[in-house]
Amino acid sequence: MIKDRLPDWKDTNLALFGSDIEKKCKAAAAEGEPQWRGAGERVGLQVWRIEQFRVKSWPKSKYGKFHVGDSYIVLNTYTKPENPDKLLWDIHFWIGSESTQDEYGTAAYKTVELDDKLGGHPVQHREVEAAETEKFLSYFPGRRLQYLSGGVATGFTHVEEEKRAPQLFEVKGKAANLRLKQVKLSREAMNSGDVYILVTHEAIWQWNGGESNAHERAKAAEVCALIGSEQGGTKVTVLQEGAAQAGAEAFWALLPGERKVMGVKVSSIKVKSAEKGGGDEKVEKFTPQLMRLRCSGESVSIVKVGSGEKPSISKLDSGDVFLYDTGFRVWLWVGKGADRQERISAFPFAQKYLKDYRRPSVLPITRVNEGKEPRECLELFGPAAKGGCACVVL
Repeated sequence: MIKDRLPDWKDTNLALFGSDIEKKCKAAAAEGEPQWRGAGERVGLQVWRIEQFRVKSWPKSKYGKFHVGDSYIVLNTYTKPENPDKLLWDIHFWIGSESTQDEYGTAAYKTVELDDKLGGHPVQHREVEAAETEKFLSYFPGRRLQYLSGGVATGFTHVEEEKRAPQLFEVKGKAANLRLKQVKLSREAMNSGDVYILVTHEAIWQWNGGESNAHERAKAAEVCALIGSEQGGTKVTVLQEGAAQAGAEAFWALLPGERKVMGVKVSSIKVKSAEKGGGDEKVEKFTPQLMRLRCSGESVSIVKVGSGEKPSISKLDSGDVFLYDTGFRVWLWVGKGADRQERISAFPFAQKYLKDYRRPSVLPITRVNEGKEPRECLELFGPAAKGGCACVVL
């Protein structure tokens, strides 16, 4: 799968800025990044590859060809027919499946640098190998990309990446009162009355208990789709309790069915009954949380500013970065006036939140910039408080 080897932000050197990645990037471009000279000044496509903490121009003859071991920055400069004199930009940083944490971090850092150079006007996008956006694909002839083996070796001793162990999640509840909870990776943690999601690097399974309800199954399907998208297109297999289906054998192989002592089976482990799983009415509903990112020197802290559904849009301040956890998805909102350190630290901030607040590590994270929010994001917030100001605009 594509995202298997992408950096885990909770472990990356980028997690707190002032890091070696930032220092090496600054040292590599002490007098300003020369590659940005002329960037975005005329309509067209420009591509750079990350090499030893620097950006190097990628030959036009190779546009559409990407090494899986590297990271790239792609800038599209364009105009609209109604205003042909006004330049507009989209910046994409493309991450190969075998790209290192250093390259990934440098691409993110340099993307913000290029954004600053263009006055903060570009829309930024992250692209992952084999799961590129339609907009990105449209830049290349036939909407086709060619993946090349290998890549440039990094110049920094990076944090070793470890494969994430399989994780099991339970979806339980009814209608608006649904909860996603990580549970023990075992059949004894499961019951016939709920829905379970098993996540690995290579595959995602949704197991529907025989007595689970339609709300649980629908929400689980939504979560599986989001996780699959975040992992670069991981395939989702849906299993029904008691049905003989393809993919079931691999699913159960990850959930031991026997207890052994010195290699000898002493008992079987079975899925519990719906009754033993508890009633859906007793589920404690997750309360959405609104957090603010605070940067001071080299430290990043999380400050709670509100909780509950539909927080007032007045709580969003253009000078900062905010995180809103709906329970099934995390949104990062980056204010127009947020300082550079906060903007660069947005994704590490989200990972720190998931870890510190013991939230499921697989929750999808979506980053939006003030003034560029999709309606789906805006609808999560309530009207401005009396006397307050709404910082978000359509």
